[in-house]
Amino acid sequence: MPVEVEYEEKKFTMVVYRISETEFSVLSLNSTFGRPKQYVVKWVGYKWICSCPDYAKHSEEMHYACKHIEAMFKAVKKIGWSKDGIEVEVVRGYKQFNGNGGSVEAVEGGVAPADVTE
Repeated sequence: MPVEVEYEEKKFTMVVYRISETEFSVLSLNSTFGRPKQYVVKWVGYKWICSCPDYAKHSEEMHYACKHIEAMFKAVKKIGWSKDGIEVEVVRGYKQFNGNGGSVEAVEGGVAPADVTE
């Protein structure tokens, strides 16, 4: 019997704060853990990294962007050099596998690297 795949979109609301030219604090208001969580997104040598568990799982993938990195990219042009945070929404697609134990995984996709220090 073939496995049926459905896609579901989830919206995540985050508040992004600029700490420095190469470091941001991202507060995930409705995280997958069920309560607000704070993560650090920073530029390390040649790519943006995040302190979240999802990024740690995919850290070897050169162009992987977790939802916190996506939020930083969305917010960076609006923040400027202000220390005030800005609220952004990130939408992620998730695969729903029916008939296969009901496992769920994030759909591959990310944000192309960009120079946010302009």
